[in-house]
Amino acid sequence: MKILLIEDHKMVATSLKMSLETDESISVDIVNNVRKLSINESVLNYDLLLIDINLTGIEGTINGLDVAEELINKYEDLKIVILTAYKLDFYIKRAKRIGCKGFISKEEETSKLIEDIKSIALKGKAIFPEDNHMLEPLTNSEIHIVKLHSNGLSRKELAKALNTNVRSLAVSLSRIYQKLGVRNYQEMIDKVRELGYVDSF
Repeated sequence: MKILLIEDHKMVATSLKMSLETDESISVDIVNNVRKLSINESVLNYDLLLIDINLTGIEGTINGLDVAEELINKYEDLKIVILTAYKLDFYIKRAKRIGCKGFISKEEETSKLIEDIKSIALKGKAIFPEDNHMLEPLTNSEIHIVKLHSNGLSRKELAKALNTNVRSLAVSLSRIYQKLGVRNYQEMIDKVRELGYVDSF
């Protein structure tokens, strides 16, 4: 089974290639630079394409879902799986909408990743995570609050940074907690990191 991995972080790509090729039936080619990706019939030589969401391009970050959509629009039978650390519902829904065959976390165990890839490439299955069951996505202003709060600011410091008062901030945080389905600060931090609203590092 031939896989094309589109991943701009060379160490991650090399490590992933080595992990996948522990299965002797799998061979992996890597594209580190999305600018050099030729969207032509050569992609049809692969049983599956694995694409990261955040790709570095000539003008900054390129969304791997945009690349996937362009590929699928040109070659509708292409099997594409999004492999990412970001599990935001709107990414998952878009991947389904544009015709991707799967959405898999980079944190997946190698054995499970290989099993999923084979199911998609060889058995025609579609594999997506369950919905995160958020009532609705966080707004840009709520994401801003979460990012500031995750830097360790107290509620008083956060209110000052947002030019609001602690009472209004409490209402906003309550709404954020409700959307995320969490009960306290630590659960919120864990959840927003899991969903990709805030970097894990």
